[in-house]
Amino acid sequence: MCQMGVISAVKSIHYHKVPTGASHGIGHQLGPLGVGHGETSCIMLPAVCKYNASVNGEQQAKARQVLWEEDVVREVLERRGLDEQTADLGDMLDAVVRELSLPRTLHEVDVGQDKLDMLAVNSLKDKACSTNPYPLKDKQQVLEILNMVVE
Repeated sequence: MCQMGVISAVKSIHYHKVPTGASHGIGHQLGPLGVGHGETSCIMLPAVCKYNASVNGEQQAKARQVLWEEDVVREVLERRGLDEQTADLGDMLDAVVRELSLPRTLHEVDVGQDKLDMLAVNSLKDKACSTNPYPLKDKQQVLEILNMVVE
């Protein structure tokens, strides 16, 4: 039954042409390096949220509010030392991912610094990166995000 929900969600994203952005696009490039698709989001999404905050802060504020209103999530965030008034969405996602003991760095999935340049170049070719709220146009932008998740 759970698989059907996932399939429906993915179909909906494609059918409605929902832009997925840099987390997804960079994740596509991590897959061939042996990183599972779900793990790529654990690693990339908090950093991409931080990178995009200057252009989609209002949308991120809505997501933060929803997360703080969930009792279980609130407990995790508070236990991890986050404050509702100061924590950004990237910090909150980082805390939840770490609480679940999922990977948060490229190091944890055996992707070394030597792969960053290739990842940045290839990410720019991915359609998902072209739909990022803060447009990714050059390798340095992608490297800035990747450097947030190396260690």
